[in-house]
Amino acid sequence: MKTKRLQLMIMATLFLGVNVGGASVAQGATLQHKSAVVTKKPTTKATVSTTNVSKVNTTKRSTFRPLVTKPAPKPVPKVTPKSNATKAATTAQKPVAKSTVTSAKATTVKPAASKAVKTSEANSIKANTAAITRNKVGSVVTPATERVENVPNVRVLLGSRSSDATVTSTANMVVLNGANGQVSTISANRGTSVGIRSGKIAVNGKAIDTVVTLKPANSDAPFLFEGKGYRGGLTLRANNGKMMVINSVPLEDYLYGVVPQEVVPSWPAAALEAQAVAARTYALHTMEENKGKLYDVSTSTDHQVYNGVSGETQATTNAVNKTKGMVMLYNQRPINALFHSDGGGYTEDSVNVWGSDVPYLKGVKDFSTGTSTSNWTVTTSRQALESKLNAASKGVGKLKSIQLTPLGKPGQQTSDRGVSGRIKSATFIGTSGKTTIDGDSLRSILGLKSTLFDFYVNYNPAKGTGKAYHNFTGSNDTVYIKGHGWGHGLGMSQWGAAEMAKRATPGDTNYYQTILRHYYSGITLKKMY
Repeated sequence: MKTKRLQLMIMATLFLGVNVGGASVAQGATLQHKSAVVTKKPTTKATVSTTNVSKVNTTKRSTFRPLVTKPAPKPVPKVTPKSNATKAATTAQKPVAKSTVTSAKATTVKPAASKAVKTSEANSIKANTAAITRNKVGSVVTPATERVENVPNVRVLLGSRSSDATVTSTANMVVLNGANGQVSTISANRGTSVGIRSGKIAVNGKAIDTVVTLKPANSDAPFLFEGKGYRGGLTLRANNGKMMVINSVPLEDYLYGVVPQEVVPSWPAAALEAQAVAARTYALHTMEENKGKLYDVSTSTDHQVYNGVSGETQATTNAVNKTKGMVMLYNQRPINALFHSDGGGYTEDSVNVWGSDVPYLKGVKDFSTGTSTSNWTVTTSRQALESKLNAASKGVGKLKSIQLTPLGKPGQQTSDRGVSGRIKSATFIGTSGKTTIDGDSLRSILGLKSTLFDFYVNYNPAKGTGKAYHNFTGSNDTVYIKGHGWGHGLGMSQWGAAEMAKRATPGDTNYYQTILRHYYSGITLKKMY
């Protein structure tokens, strides 16, 4: 009996062992299957690329460059000038380059120190993209030698368009949707079509989202948009049936494409460095003002002329690198660092130009001399003046006289002229009445370089030192308009800065700070990063 019981116990033990082992094997197989499911790549098809990638981030960002953190900017004083123009014309020798896309805002194109060097269309995209890092003489422009993580991104509006465009890069490009989730990857040197379809941004014909971002996987690799090179990444936004094209780029990289358009690269280094600091400060100020908008700055003289990689030069890149992170502050905030081409001997108080009394924008002596922008003369007629006044709805019939204090020496401010002599207002008297026009509007109506000028009716100022004459005879009057400077006259005079830089003593490697403190009253300079 005991033997049978022992046999039964042995059989039961063997039976249970087999089942427990089977369960363990089954459980192991299940875990192995689950592991395979977790690591398996999604099989969702993408028409943009043969490489499919899962969504990596669903958190919305205001900028699409996760490697660069945009610090919360310090509050800045609010300045609302009558005109949006913050930088006036610079030199006639350097015309503004036409953009490859249509500007979202119609603007009057003013001549500026912009020298666009377009990358020619090549049969090979690879050859084309390799060429975009070269300047007009073919020398390679050295990029930043190091990356600083807290450099903010600036959003530059390249334009708005309804037609498709082509994007490519020497590096692979990732495609992100509006939630910053990766959709696909575009192979290096592969031309990719972008456009708008049914209210969404489409890549290679496939609609993705209302906001799509393309950026090179290598942050140092530029990309081509319609044959023109840019650093950073590209954000495309569907807006009112068109595609807004925005270059989101680290501020220092943005300056590489700005500074050479705003100066003459052969100027002394101190002048280029002063311009780099002014451009950086102005960008930070404007970014704070426009942080709730879809973009920060445009590429025209409405803000700062920007030409991407195509316009970079070694001298200006060195100036940006030398002053990296240096900013002008007033009350611990980045200033509205306005600048203009030529002060014409003296800059102006902001209150006399746009009505806002800004403490750091005061009239000071300008050192610009002997350039074609310092002195100029326009010859016209009484009839032509009347025609322009009529076109601006300021007509007064047949002109009889102009009521305006004759231009004197700087510092002799009058009721109708500022501290530099720039016109605050002028009154035109005619057979049907009179009209008073402010200086900024008068400059625009007459198409002049600045508001620092005077009228000489039937007296040619080039033939003598005769005083201004403002009365018309009623016959075929010839009107000479003699003026000085180029631009609004606020802040730094670029040609004046160049002249100051020539006076720097050997070994003074920070003379750019002397230039900035001269043109911007009471500011402090601080390295922000």
